[in-house]
Amino acid sequence: MLKAVSLGAAHDGDVLFADADLLVGAGDRVGVVGPNGAGKTTLLRVLADELRPVAGSVTYAPGVRVGYVPQQVAGADCTVDEFLAAGLGEVAEVTARMRGLARELAAGGDVLAAYGQVQDRWSALEGWTAETRMAEVRQRLDVAHLAGDRPVGAVSGGEQARLLLARALLAEPDVLLLDEPTNHLDADGARWLADWLAGFAGGVVAVSHDRAFLDAVVTRIVELDGIHDVPQDYPGGGYRHFRAEKLRRWRKLLRDFEAQEKDRRRWEADIARTKAQSLRVELTVRSGVEAPHLRKIAKRVARKAKVRERRLRRQMDSVRWMDEPQSRPPLTLAFPDDEADPGEVLIEAAGLTVERAGRVVLAGVDLRVRRGDRILITGRNGSGKTTLVEALRECAGVPVGVLPQTDAGLRTSVSVVDFFRSQVPVYAEDAERLLAGHQFGPEQWGAALRSLSAGELRRLLLAVLVNSPARVLLLDEPTNFLDFAALDVVEEALRAYRGTLVTVTHDRFFAAAVGHTVTWHVADGAVRVS
Repeated sequence: MLKAVSLGAAHDGDVLFADADLLVGAGDRVGVVGPNGAGKTTLLRVLADELRPVAGSVTYAPGVRVGYVPQQVAGADCTVDEFLAAGLGEVAEVTARMRGLARELAAGGDVLAAYGQVQDRWSALEGWTAETRMAEVRQRLDVAHLAGDRPVGAVSGGEQARLLLARALLAEPDVLLLDEPTNHLDADGARWLADWLAGFAGGVVAVSHDRAFLDAVVTRIVELDGIHDVPQDYPGGGYRHFRAEKLRRWRKLLRDFEAQEKDRRRWEADIARTKAQSLRVELTVRSGVEAPHLRKIAKRVARKAKVRERRLRRQMDSVRWMDEPQSRPPLTLAFPDDEADPGEVLIEAAGLTVERAGRVVLAGVDLRVRRGDRILITGRNGSGKTTLVEALRECAGVPVGVLPQTDAGLRTSVSVVDFFRSQVPVYAEDAERLLAGHQFGPEQWGAALRSLSAGELRRLLLAVLVNSPARVLLLDEPTNFLDFAALDVVEEALRAYRGTLVTVTHDRFFAAAVGHTVTWHVADGAVRVS
């Protein structure tokens, strides 16, 4: 269905990937992983024909339809119905035109001929199926409850994620290109998506850091590791298989590198001994001793040394000679601890009632957050989890650190260093040192926030959070957009954190790794504590 040959892409002159080959047929399930900013979204956009590659080509089999689902809704100033209708393509346009002409006809307008032409086109496109398809997709993706005239910007992040997928499915694609499809989905939604994809007859290419999703869906992983230009291929399994195989390859690379270095040291020692022997013979000859055979030996030894040196140099310059195995610099996190008395009430909500767009989201909720609590907030998309986090922030009587679910409002021209210093009062050199510990090198300190990937913005917000004086951390879907290396470090840091933690997450791996003592389940305007 899809064939990519020798693809290459760059950003600001830096190579993101090169010589990328990919074949996707019916039933194929390809996961794309890698660190933030390595080019995963760029690869999807190239495959979707939204970006031109700097090298290579992408071709599709005749008649193949492609559905591209981006990470999040961008600037959708429209209603739910209008947003979904865009997935119907020409059918939606012809239907709207036909309805407009019907109104003109009813008003006595002379548009009968035009109406007939549009109606013929509508029939050819089987337009009568559009409303049925729309209703079916809305039901299957659990967005049937959203009013058609409701603004897309007013629905939750999880509901927006479902709307994006629904719009793509309305186009009846043969190939699905999914960019972080489980971000913002609740646990039920993520499981539903995995089950649905299992029955999808077409091909799937999915960028994801959702470990459970990768294990459940994909059978091959392609990694853009930010080190090698050429993508690394891991066929035969999902996340666990990829992790084990990557570790095996790494260990083999280390063994081969160590053997190579041992061989290089032996060669260099042998060459040094040969040169020393040649020099001794040459000095003997120069001392006046008549020994013609020694001259021959000296020349032979010197020639042998030069031959060995040339062979070593050729080997070191050859493509088989490996560089020392490289890894990206680690992300360092150390959340501030709270040493106050355990049991102290830090946040209290009494009779908390919140309305959004005329709908009661929370009704008469009574909650307390005590020092040392580790609270996990669960619930379906749209149930009010993010609303609850926002309300807790407003109720707090102590400093709190909030990691929002989205990067709304952050894509500005402000530089990384300036944004960090606006949130954390430190000198410029201290800000640069702290940012370096969060994988922001000198080349990124002056970069505008709008140029960062979603994952890089997430790391920047974590850097701010870590260096704040917060006594309570409110984390709303903290795993969204983070790569595997960052996830490992964040999980380890939060396991060791002894302060107060309130987390909204659908990531089962993350919830189990971090641990919690209390669960708040949000449903029907209430919060059930267990």
